[in-house]
Amino acid sequence: MMEEQTTTHEERLEEIRKKKVAWEEAERFSDQQERPFHRYPDYVFAGFWIRFFAYLVDLLVVQALVAILIKPIFALGGINMQGNDPLTMYGFFQLLIFVGYFILTTKYTNGQTLGKMIFGIRVVCFKEEKLSWQTILIREGVGRYIGKVVAVIYLVAAFQNKKQHPIDMLCDTSVVTENSIRALQESYQ
Repeated sequence: MMEEQTTTHEERLEEIRKKKVAWEEAERFSDQQERPFHRYPDYVFAGFWIRFFAYLVDLLVVQALVAILIKPIFALGGINMQGNDPLTMYGFFQLLIFVGYFILTTKYTNGQTLGKMIFGIRVVCFKEEKLSWQTILIREGVGRYIGKVVAVIYLVAAFQNKKQHPIDMLCDTSVVTENSIRALQESYQ
């Protein structure tokens, strides 16, 4: 009689183990369907501080572009250059340079701005092998404008496994460190 209970108990444990394995396999398949590209371990994603310093470099580049392209024209025309309000002509052109810089550099350098290049990081999308215009326009256009108005949203990335801020989550993107990607790829070879 005791032997029957043991066998029944072992069978139940085996059944539970099989269900767990089936559930894990279903989860893996579901994740692969939702994120067919750029599936990396958490340590590959760029943290808050490296992204922050890359952003500071990008802000310097944007300010330099504004100083070279916009300020001389406004100074020669005697147009007021006070404030950053996008409702003023000067503020509008500043915003246009700011957003345009992020959109164009991210698109034409495969997910990098000058700041990201310097720090060896890159934007990747989990649903696309290469970043599409739609993804870039939302992430870099709308997202940068929202981030400029409500900068605190970038802090969310510090507490996420894949280091995503809300706009990254919306676009299903994140930022990875290129050296970690290279090391990971070399370990598979």
